[in-house]
Amino acid sequence: MNSINIAELFKELFAAKTENEVEKFISEYTFLTDPINWSPLDNNTSNFGVIENQQSSPIAALIEKITNSIDAILMRKCFEAGIDPKSAEAPMGMENAIQQFFHKDSDNWHKNWDIGSF
Repeated sequence: MNSINIAELFKELFAAKTENEVEKFISEYTFLTDPINWSPLDNNTSNFGVIENQQSSPIAALIEKITNSIDAILMRKCFEAGIDPKSAEAPMGMENAIQQFFHKDSDNWHKNWDIGSF
């Protein structure tokens, strides 16, 4: 393999707009199909599931990221309150967690967080 500008290679691949353009790119750079140039993620053959377990739809992937971030915030609130998020003391469901960790003077103030109410 000759000296290749990795940044230019990336830009060319990134500019591919269709699957056919990606296939053409790969066929032009045959080193990309040589198994010797590839190894499993983190050199662990069991990591296949990590890659394959991603959402195939960009909308679903974005929603999953938002949901995961909300879950992380609520888990953090559990830890801050000295509650194991997997224990029976942890709130069951997002609605209960919001009521428990984000309460104000009014019992209904958190209901205004619903995007559907705007």
